[in-house]
Amino acid sequence: MSKQDKARGQAPATVEQIGENTPTEHAEEAARLGEPDAYPVRLVNALLGVVQAEAATADGVKSDDDARHGAWEEQLNTAGAGLDAPVKHVEFIRWQVLRAGTPLRLMAQHQQTGPIPLAAAHAVTGLHMLLGVIATSQDAAGRGDVDTLTAQARQLQAARDALATSIRNTDLLLDMLKPVGL
Repeated sequence: MSKQDKARGQAPATVEQIGENTPTEHAEEAARLGEPDAYPVRLVNALLGVVQAEAATADGVKSDDDARHGAWEEQLNTAGAGLDAPVKHVEFIRWQVLRAGTPLRLMAQHQQTGPIPLAAAHAVTGLHMLLGVIATSQDAAGRGDVDTLTAQARQLQAARDALATSIRNTDLLLDMLKPVGL
């Protein structure tokens, strides 16, 4: 558990902890968004966007793989999801995959986007499911929970199906490109 989690008792941060607005301004914004919980979620995600943009810029700096991987591991450690917490580590990565994949899934809902965004969306879904199997299996193995481990077969099949659908959509585009010599 990270220091931030301990300090907050693992509850999401309040708007007062996130922003510098007055309580009245916080209340007005929550009312504008239609629900009180939407406002702190939006604030935290705005902050995340700023930090991610900075991280993307920082990742552009030339460095060796060990330095880059160390920097990325720092993010996981700060989130309380370092290598010393394997289940939380995988669950955090799984959450990142879910967030990264959501725009792809939204894009793929529109037929005009074509087979590649659809293939990417299915690949992300398969990866998300596989990470869920890893986290659940690590936790269950630690407890000796054979039933939970056995139940992962359904999730593995669903992940396989999503990945196979991704491959079929990729093959569609490759087939469409054959007439033009590609």
